[in-house]
Amino acid sequence: MLVNQASWDGASRIHVYSQDELKYQGLLSLGLTSQFIVSHDHSKVYTLSDYMERYTYGPIHSVVQAFDLNSLKPVAEVEVPNKAAKAIGMEHLIEISADEKYLYVQNATPGTSVTVVALDDMSVVKEVPTPGCYGIYPSVEGHRFSTLCGPGTLNSYDVDENDPGATPSDTMFDVDGDALYLHSVRASNGYLVFTSFNGNLYVVDDSGKKAKLVKKLAVTANVDGDWAPGGYGITAYNVANDMLFMIVHSNAYEGSHKDMSEQIWAYSLADEKLVARSEAPHLVSLAVSQGESPTLYGANEEESSVDVYTPTAKGGFEFEKTNTDDRVGWTTSLMTAPARASASAQ
Repeated sequence: MLVNQASWDGASRIHVYSQDELKYQGLLSLGLTSQFIVSHDHSKVYTLSDYMERYTYGPIHSVVQAFDLNSLKPVAEVEVPNKAAKAIGMEHLIEISADEKYLYVQNATPGTSVTVVALDDMSVVKEVPTPGCYGIYPSVEGHRFSTLCGPGTLNSYDVDENDPGATPSDTMFDVDGDALYLHSVRASNGYLVFTSFNGNLYVVDDSGKKAKLVKKLAVTANVDGDWAPGGYGITAYNVANDMLFMIVHSNAYEGSHKDMSEQIWAYSLADEKLVARSEAPHLVSLAVSQGESPTLYGANEEESSVDVYTPTAKGGFEFEKTNTDDRVGWTTSLMTAPARASASAQ
């Protein structure tokens, strides 16, 4: 399990833990404003961060690095154009193509575009303009990605085309009335699942050239207490149970979309219903292990810790806090990767 301690005032760190006992395995040391993604085979961690020569002025180098997840050592790197987004640690700012040929880097100057890096030789191959859009969502096949856009659309781009112009979807969401988080999860049926500030799920089919809204699911609408999601990585998805977990808070209002959690909700995508609620205070991001009996991991904003939630004695999808570690500092993103050989502690 990896936790991104992205820093604005010194070296960022990605902390590595075992999933079973939350045993500290070591860390990756990076530049400022770190982002990360784990390779599909879980052998590498790809990172993006900035290195400043004089810190308060002078050249800034945006660098993509590849780390071996077993040894936690850097194995390759490439400097990308200094357009990469300088942002809080979040998902979907760097992503990997389905065949792991390319890594995509979100740019914001504030004009938006995506830098495409070839991973076989760690070289920059092109820049794809994405005006008015933000976030990267690679397709499950080929070299197409989609991105969320200002008119409430999801624009798609094919990197293999000489001029990968945008193919916009029809309007999917109301940017004023039901804005979407940048965060999304990929369900086992291949659909993307976005979450709105109001707690609605937008299920999107991005398998074709033009993305399409499949359905909209209301998770919080009929629950007393004005509940809504809050934080950054606000959902996590468990494949074996087709279950989406969401961190939520009560008495939501316009502007509370980054507030800490009070509970974790388990929502069955297969049955389209809320199946369980668990007390879980102060979380702003969530990750989940895979398998029939999942474990949940949360970034705790109040305690600057990573918290572990395991199923209660009741079984099902009710959870209780069973472990915590405060070496991570304040964090906004974390993700799980299936176990490999133990990394050497650093």
